[in-house]
Parts: sequence; C-alpha cells; structure tokens
Amino acid sequence: VTKIQVPVEEEKKEEKKDGKKAEKKEGENMETEDGAENGVKEESNSNENGADLNAEKIEKNDSEEKMKEENGADEIISEEKKKPKMKTKTVQNPLEVTSSKKGFTSKELQAAWERENAMISTDKLIKDRLMAKNTVEEYVYDMRDKLYSQLEKFISESAKEVYLSELSKTENWLYDEGENCQKQVYIDKLAELKKVGDRIMTRYNESEGRQGALNNLGSCLVHVRKVLDLIANKDEKYDHLSEEDVKTLIEKDAEFQQVFNDFCNKAASQKLHEDVQITVAGINQKRKEFEDKCYPIVNKSKPKVEPPPVPAEEPKEGKEAEKETPMESAESTQAPADPAAADPAAADPTSMELD
Repeated sequence: VTKIQVPVEEEKKEEKKDGKKAEKKEGENMETEDGAENGVKEESNSNENGADLNAEKIEKNDSEEKMKEENGADEIISEEKKKPKMKTKTVQNPLEVTSSKKGFTSKELQAAWERENAMISTDKLIKDRLMAKNTVEEYVYDMRDKLYSQLEKFISESAKEVYLSELSKTENWLYDEGENCQKQVYIDKLAELKKVGDRIMTRYNESEGRQGALNNLGSCLVHVRKVLDLIANKDEKYDHLSEEDVKTLIEKDAEFQQVFNDFCNKAASQKLHEDVQITVAGINQKRKEFEDKCYPIVNKSKPKVEPPPVPAEEPKEGKEAEKETPMESAESTQAPADPAAADPAAADPTSMELD
C-alpha cells in the first residue's frame, strides 16, 4: 500500500482554463464579424478618442500604484491562499510472496549439528597444536637469552655450550620437520629441554631465597635466647613458667642452633653452578618446627590470681541488736589484751582453792 499526495484544486483549475479558452475563441470570431462592419467607424473615431485614452491610462497607472502600496500585505496573503491544498490518496499495490524451499527436516538438522561439532573439534585441535608449538619456540628464545644474562653464573661453560646447541637444534627442527607435528610431539620436546633448564632455574631461585630463609630462622633463635636470658635473671614476665617449660626451651634452642650452623656452613660452601645442598623449603620447615615447639611456651599467659574472699559479718538477732548503742557494740567487739587481767584465777592456777 502506498500513499500519494495530490492537489485538490488541480482538477477544478484545468476545467476553468478549458472554459475560458472556449469563450475566447467565440469572442474572437464575433469580433472578426463585427470588425468588418464597423471598420470605417472605428477609424474616424480613433483620432478623437486617442487623447482621452492616454489620460485614462495615466490615471489608471497612478491608481494601480497606490493600490499596490496599500494592499501589499493583502497580496502576500492572497498568494499564500493560492497554494493548492494537498490530499493524500491510498493506492494498493499487489505483492505476491512465494517460498521456493521448505524448512530442514529433523535428520538434516541433526546432520548439520554433527558437521558443526566436527568443525569445532577440528579447530580446537589445530589451536592446541599451534599453542604447543609456540610454547616450545618461546622457551627456546627465553632460555637462550637468560643463559647470557641472569642464569650465566648457574651453569658451567661446558654444560652451557651443550645446552645452547640443543636449543639451536630444536629451533631448526620447528621450522623443518616439526612444522606440522601433533600436539604431543611438541609437549615431549619441551619436556626434554626442561630437564636441563629447570635445574638451572632451581639453582637461581634457591640462591635468591636462601639468605632470607636463614635470616628468618636466625631471628627466631635470637628471640628464644633473649627469653631464656630473662628467665635466668628471674624476670617477673616469665616467672609463671614451669621447670619443664624452661628445660624444653633450652633443649630446643641448642638443637636448632646446631641445625642453623649446619645450614650456614653448607650455604657458604655452595657453588652457584652446582645443584643445591640445602633448599629454601627445608630451611623454612625447620623454622616452623622450632616455632611450634617454643612459641607456645614463650607466649604462655600468666594465670589469674583471685583476691581472698572478704568474710561476711553475722547479723544480730532480737531486740538486743536494736537497743545496743555504738559504744556498747565497740566494747563488746574489743577483746581483752591480757587474759590474766580478765581472769586472775586463770593467770595463777596455784591460787585456786580446792574444796
């Protein structure tokens, strides 16, 4: 369906124009007939009326100019009114739709789904194979650069030449026979290179972390040694520790001090291009054992001492408690200082008379 805008007055104007044309033609015919009859009369009267016509024309021109000046706005409005009004018409266009093919059947959909999954799995295999190949290539370039920089001290010169030769062979193999190998082939090739490379990296990492681990173990030993010194000086902070606790601290301090000395001796004799004798993990394990044995004793809190209970006064019974004055209560509560003065007979038993 389409909509077209058509002017409303267009048809009416065309009809009016056709009518005017017909009237003009009829008038012209009538004028030709009358012209022949009145030709002579017009020639005689033309000269007389020439001057009158010229005067009338001048007056008409002046009046027309005044009308134009006065009615300029009216003319603009009339021009706007002359614009034709538009009307919208609806036109229906026939549209035929035909389907040349039906939808897929269930079997066709199943077959398409299987083909799609097969393509996805194939793409994944190709991607994994390329990633494995790139991993081998990156390892070759990375190890070659490090052997001339940070790992140079952690491999001997003879071993370095052999390993560099192996890296170069692997690089050439990747661009020749190993261009389109299976994923597992690249994984095996990387494992062969890491047998030597991982040992070099282990020496480097152990060298970087060994001193820090030894410092941590030494700090723990110093802390416990200071506690033992305070205990020996009878410090109140640790006077609640039992003899068994103090004995345990002394034994563990001596035991792990010997371990610490062994670690330090092995670290001093360790050569960078040789496999490590002690590991950072082993040093940290010993430190943890020492802390687990000694720190619970060192951090043991003092037991809380409860103050003795205050004895409660016995309430007095009867009216005596009400009548008793403060003076009497003070005298009754005051005990005699000398038992002999209170009872002379008790002071001298020989003065007692026997019946």
